[in-house]
Formats: sequence, C-alpha cells, structure tokens
Amino acid sequence: MGSEKVFGPEDAEREIERFDRPAKRIVWTTPQQRNVELIVPPTVYPPREDTDLIAEVIHTLPSPNGKRLLEIGCGSGAISVFAAQLGFTVTSCDVNPFAVAASREATKRNAVHLDVREGGPGPQIDGAVHQWSGDEAHDVIVWNLPYLKHEADTGVLGPMEEAALLDTDNKGLIPRLLQLLRENKILNKGGFLVLLVSQSGNGKQARRQCIANGFAVRSMSTRTLNDGEVLEVLSVWKPYDEAEVRYIESIASTNTALLHNDLAVGTLLHAGIQTQGHGRRARTWSHENVAFAGSWVVRQQQSGFNPNVLQLRAGLALYEAILALDIPAEKTILKWPNDVLLRTESGRSKVGGVLIESTTRGKATRIVLGIGCNISSTNPVKDAYTIATINEVNPSATKEQFLNVIHAAVASWFEQKTGVKETVPREVITGFQSAFLSTLHHLGKPFYRKTQMEFDSINQNGQAVLIDESSRRHTVGDGEDIAWVEHVQA
Repeated sequence: MGSEKVFGPEDAEREIERFDRPAKRIVWTTPQQRNVELIVPPTVYPPREDTDLIAEVIHTLPSPNGKRLLEIGCGSGAISVFAAQLGFTVTSCDVNPFAVAASREATKRNAVHLDVREGGPGPQIDGAVHQWSGDEAHDVIVWNLPYLKHEADTGVLGPMEEAALLDTDNKGLIPRLLQLLRENKILNKGGFLVLLVSQSGNGKQARRQCIANGFAVRSMSTRTLNDGEVLEVLSVWKPYDEAEVRYIESIASTNTALLHNDLAVGTLLHAGIQTQGHGRRARTWSHENVAFAGSWVVRQQQSGFNPNVLQLRAGLALYEAILALDIPAEKTILKWPNDVLLRTESGRSKVGGVLIESTTRGKATRIVLGIGCNISSTNPVKDAYTIATINEVNPSATKEQFLNVIHAAVASWFEQKTGVKETVPREVITGFQSAFLSTLHHLGKPFYRKTQMEFDSINQNGQAVLIDESSRRHTVGDGEDIAWVEHVQA
C-alpha cells in the first residue's frame, strides 16, 4: 500500500531474514482480566498500549450479543478474540497474510469463532469490498489506523508489517474508508466506527476529515505514551441517521417551526429562503443570495442542561464545519460564545451565527438550535455592518457541501447516540477555549464596561472571565456585553 520510495529491495531481504525468527507466544490480558493466548510471528504487530486502549473502549459498548463487529487490520487477533468473548459476531481482516494466520490460530487457542479474511481498504483495489468485510453489514467497525512515520524503525517489525502501519495513501485512509461506507453496505443503520489515531500522525486531521466527509466524530478516550505520543480513540458515525432531514423552499423561521411541532430529536429543517430569520435580541438575520439557514431539535429533556455550554457546543460546530470546507485556520475566528468570523480582504466580518431557543411542554424542555451561514452575496456591505461569505475564501465551496459538514458537526457535539460517549461540559469548555485562544490574536482586545481588559478563561459554567488593569476578575455571561477591538490607540 506504499510507494517504492518507502520500501525497496533491501527491505525485502530484511523481511526474508525475519522469517527465520521464531514466532512468540504472548499472553495478553483483557480489560476483564482474562488471558488471551496468542502466537505472534515476527512480522506481525503484537498487542501494545494502543491495543489496550481500543479494548477498554470496546468493553464499554452496550449489549454486544447479536451485534456484528468488523476489525480492520486485526494483526495478532487480540481485539477480535476479545470482541468475540464479549458476545459480538466478529469478522476480521488484514493485508498481511501472516496476521491472518495468527488470528486464525488465536481462534483455536481461545475457543472463539472468528471469520478471518485477507485484505482491507487501501489505495489499491484488490477484489471486491465484501471479500474482506464479509457479506453482511456490521454494527461496529474497529480499526487501529496506521500511524507510524516513514522514517520510524521499530527494531521489531519487518517492512511487511510496517507497511500495514504506515498511512502512505495520498488520499488518506480515513476519507477512503468513509467513501467505502457511503458506496457499500458495510455499516448498519445506527452503527459506528471505532478508530484509533495518533495525534503526531494521522490524528491531527482525523476529526476534520470525518466532518468534511459528512460523518460525525467524537473522542472516546486518549492516552499519552512514555515518549509523549498521544493516542486517541474516535467514534465516527452517520449523523442523526434515525431522524429526518427536511427541506422547504421558503419559511418564516426554521427555529420557530421546530419549536412548535413534534418532530423527533435530531430532525434538521433547512430552507431555501428564510423570510423572518432572527438572531439574538430579536435582531434580523439577512438571507443572502446563497446562504444556509437551518435548525435542529437538539434536546427534549426535563433538566440537566446548561444553556451557556449549549452555546459553546453550537459555536464549535459552526467553527469546525467551516474549517472542514478547506477554509484556512488562520482566516477563521471563533468568537465567544458562538459566532464565527472570517478574515477577508475587506477586513474581519461575521460569516455565520447561532441561535438557541427553547420552549417548555409540561415537564420537558424542547431545545432548538438554529444556524445561519453566508455562502455568497452580491451585497456584503450593509448600512451598519459588513458580512463575510464562505466563497470569499473558498470560491468552490457550495451550499450543499456546507449542509453535509454542518449536519455532521452539529451531531458531533449534540447527538446522544447509543454506544458513543456523551461529551461532558468540561470537555466542551476545554475544546472551545483551545479553539478560541488559537484565534484570539485576530479578534483583538475585549472591552467590557468601557474598559479594556485581558481574556483570562472560560469558567465551568461557560462564562467568559476577563481581567482588568487592577487584576480584578469579571465574569461575563452574555457575548453582547463585550466589544472586541482589533487595534487600540494608546
């Protein structure tokens, strides 16, 4: 699956030499403290910290009995055996024939049944997809994604197994897998992926790649290794695949419509034209020549939600969706609590905004999230302000593309999906503050109560904390109360 520049004739000789080494008997301990006996050939990846991390996540998945699990890149067979012990019906595949042999041996030694196949997704088409994925769709797909660098020399693995651990695919293995999921019935409705990535390798772009391909994504677990490398397990799924996506040519307000009907949580209603769109404090939202205007039912519950944290979730969703359209990070500004601005030739202007509204029915509160984003405009300069549009930075981006990425981004931060860990408020605040601080130098200095201050942090309630020149802290709950000035005269 690689380039001739990565592996050459000398590597083949090294691989042959490794065949003379004996296979090792390894006993791997599962999260249930059960021993799994494995016979691992010298060119097959043995269980390590990343194996443990994946196993811990799989161990938390509810009701495995009767569900189907596919492991891509099964290696020694450790994860596949563990999943079978939990009750999953398991199909395994690997591009390395020695890994296939090792996994088949693992089934005998541990008295489980696995359907082990040779092959897997990659840049080269080698037979039909069902040859490695099986004839039935799966509820869970697990993949410890290749993350070694080209120059890495493990001292243990040979070139054959290093090839299975290197992402030398120019397109990227994550986009390629997601394309296969769209084009083939590999994943059942309601199913999801469990992907392990490295933040020093493919993991840096994994989240953006998922959203760019229309898939929701959420971090399930992370682990920092002794050498400082950070491994992360992601869940990836089709956003709100149990709910409806409705389109209407013209409507007064998508938010108002969803607040007053009984459509299910996750329903997206988007419009060609929104005639009475509004923002916070009843401000009018102008619908540009090409613009997205849509709303989601994001919650229907009695209690347990923080409106400030909901605002941060929404802001992150809009920010990540815009980045997924190949908008450079240095041109994108996340403004607390939920607006996104773009830096264009005409300056710094708002490209999209968020409005969260709720209504109480009996004991339950129905919460609706509305998002508007300007794609293009023939009149960006208004009487009192100037707007930015996506096409000013990426002329090829379309409204249809934005629909796909914003639906995925909203689900990533809001959807409550069985088997996928809910993002807790602390994680939302940490994620927002990290993104906000990375763009703060473009936003400028905060002015609060007519005084220039410094941004300090976002507190546990989602409020902004500012510090004045006397080192006094000020807690602000409404973004409208802060003015951001790019250049301040002394």
